[in-house]
Formats: sequence, C-alpha cells, structure tokens
Amino acid sequence: CDCCDGSDELPIVGCGNTCHELGAAAAVQRRNEAELYVRGAVKRQEMITRGKQMKADRSARRSELNARIKEQEALKAEKEQLKRNAEALESEAVEAFKEQQRELDAETAQAEQEPQQMRQEATLSFVRYDANKDGFVEVTELMVDMNLDSDRNGVVTVEEAKYFLDERDRVDLDAFVTLAWPRIKPQKMVAEGLFQPPEPPVVDADPQAEVQSTEPIQHQPTDEQADMEMGAGEHGDEDEDTEDEEDQYDDEEPDVGVGEATPDVETTTSAPNYDPETQRLIEQANEARNAFDEVERHIREIEHEVKEIDDQEGKDYGLNEEWAVLDGECYTFEDREYVYTLCPFDRASQKPRNGGAETTLGRWDQWIGEGDDKYSRQKYANGAACWNGPQRSALINIKCALEPRITGVSEPNRCEYYFEFETPAACDSEAFKAADQNQHDEL
Repeated sequence: CDCCDGSDELPIVGCGNTCHELGAAAAVQRRNEAELYVRGAVKRQEMITRGKQMKADRSARRSELNARIKEQEALKAEKEQLKRNAEALESEAVEAFKEQQRELDAETAQAEQEPQQMRQEATLSFVRYDANKDGFVEVTELMVDMNLDSDRNGVVTVEEAKYFLDERDRVDLDAFVTLAWPRIKPQKMVAEGLFQPPEPPVVDADPQAEVQSTEPIQHQPTDEQADMEMGAGEHGDEDEDTEDEEDQYDDEEPDVGVGEATPDVETTTSAPNYDPETQRLIEQANEARNAFDEVERHIREIEHEVKEIDDQEGKDYGLNEEWAVLDGECYTFEDREYVYTLCPFDRASQKPRNGGAETTLGRWDQWIGEGDDKYSRQKYANGAACWNGPQRSALINIKCALEPRITGVSEPNRCEYYFEFETPAACDSEAFKAADQNQHDEL
C-alpha cells in the first residue's frame, strides 16, 4: 500500500485509509517543530545580540591595538638607539679591559717562565761545576772559574768562592739554584760582556781597537772554561746520568706550571672580575638591552592578539553573527568506546574512554550546507592520518534545539565522522515558516 488511502491497490488487497491518522501525526509534529523554532528563536536573538556586540568589541579592540603598536614601535626605536649607545660604550670598555688583561697575562706568564728558565740555567751550571759528580758544588770547584774573580787579580780566592756559595763550603742542587746561582749569574754576565754599566762615549777611540778589545770577551773562552769543557768530555757517561736528572727536572717543572694555570683559566672564562667603571657600563648596557627586549615582547603580544582578532574576523559567523558565541566553547559526547569533542570553529577530536592520547578528527574548514541551508552543515578537515589511509575529517549536521549539545557521532566511511549537533543558533523561525509554506503536503 503505497498511498495512505489504498487507492493504488486493488480492493482485494484490502489497504485501509490511514491518511487521516498520518496527517494528524504530521500536523502534531509540525506544530511541535514550529513551537521549538519559536522558543529557539528567542535564544537565537540573544546569540545574535551577543555576536554583534562581540564583533563591535573586536573592532574597537583592533583600533586600540593599532594605536598601541604605533606607540610601541616609536618606543622601540628610542630604546634601540639607547641600547646601541650603551653597547658601544660597553664594547669599548670591555675591549680595553681585555687588552689590559692580555698584557697582565703576558706579564704573569713571563714572570712564571723566568723562574723556570733560571732553574734550567742553574741546573746546567751546577752540572758543569760539579766536577766530581757527587751531587754537590764545593768551594774548590768554583775556584777554577775565573769569571768569578771579583777583584780581577787573576785568582779566585776561597773567600770569593764562599761568597757565591752563600758562605758555605758546599751546596746541593736546590741550594745552588736558590742561593748560589742568583749571585753567580750576574758575575758571569758581566765577565762575558752580556751586562755592562753604561760608559761615556769616547770621541777619538779607534774603532778597530774597540773591535779587537771586545772580540776576546765574545769569542774566546777562558782557560778555566776550556778545562771545564774538557772535564765534561772525560765524564761522558756521568753526563748522561746527569742529563737524565735534568730531564727529570724539566718534566717536573711544566707540571707545576700547568697545575698553577688551571684556576686562572677557569676564573677568567667563568666570571671576569671587571673594574668598577667597566662593570657600571656593562650593567647600563644590560638595562638598555632588557628595556629593548621588554618593548619587543609587548609588540609581539600585541601582534599575536591582532592576529587572533583577524582570524576571528575571517570566520563566517552567519548573516547576523549568531554563531560567534559558539567560538571558544567545546561540547562532548560519549559512546561505549570514545569521548568525542567538538569545539566549533576550531577542531573535532576523539579520545578512548579507558585512557590514551587524543586524536584530532579535523580542524575548522568551512560551511558546506547547500543553497539557503548553508549554515546547516560544517566541515572539519586535515585531521590525523589513519593507518594506511587518508587524513581524518568530520562533518557536522546542525539542527535547532534550545540548548547546544552533541546528540550522536558515527563513522559511516573510514576516517570520516558525522556529528549530530543541536543549537539555538539554528532556530531561524522565519526560514522555517518560509520552508513550511513552500513544502508540498502529500497527505
């Protein structure tokens, strides 16, 4: 029985006339829908009022932010110039401090190197003087070095030799380095012409005579030095042992130097101890940088808020801004497996009820309703990709109701989700009346 009155069938079929009952039920349904649209239209009007106010507030806020960003840009230029000036003074002061520090480090390194070099020289001289290789330098061993003839009488006396040994008969290596060598070295430098007091210039001096007088000092060794060198040659094996001792001292000294230098390196790299004036300029530069960074931070915050306003202005909230109040709200629906969430004009997602990560089903894309029913369907696209499948998406079917809520969620196609959503924003009573008048009543 296709027709409610059974007129499309033979009488023998026995289709009864149910048109009256069906018409009455349809009429009740339409009256209920009309009443729903009337009551929902009241709330929809409230949403329209709020939506238009929100649009006006966004426009006013946008104008305010435009004025503020101009002020901040001007302030930024001012702070940037102050920062450049402060950094220039800071850079100049720090560079001067570093130059002074480099000079100080060079002097310190030289001061540290001189004792080491002096010990090496003293050790070599100790080996040369220690003719019997007993580990001591005695008075008799110094008396053969005519460079130590202080009074230049041709003999190094016992008194003269003991003077260089700090009035002792003999000294070991450590005492020689610390006590004897500081006295011997200047005497040897004077004797060898390496250290001479200034003399007044002689006008009529013969240059050739000067050369002849200086040559023996520079190139000819004394008899005592020649004897010492010959003695050193005769004791070759003993010299090798002595060289081992020298290597031992050479190895020990750099270790001491490295150990002393480590704290200086750490202190310099971690926290330079600037002088008060340099520290003051550094603090001023830091304050200028902080002030500039603060202005930049304010500008970024303003630009971020402007972008949010522009994004909202770019969304279609309906002909009368009735959908604007839903932006920023979220609604949930639970079935046996998942908790579904819909945040209008933002995203749709699902999460397992028993715990787990949330999966994005789609992000706001556009209205996809047809014709006059444009605002009856929404699309959320570019969700998380399915395993070996497409990206997820969600379609939202919207109906009139007195309260916004999700009434159902399904997945008719793989990775494509349908949400049934109700809201007063869809209760356009005028559009409902127009559609009701144009609808053909088959009953």
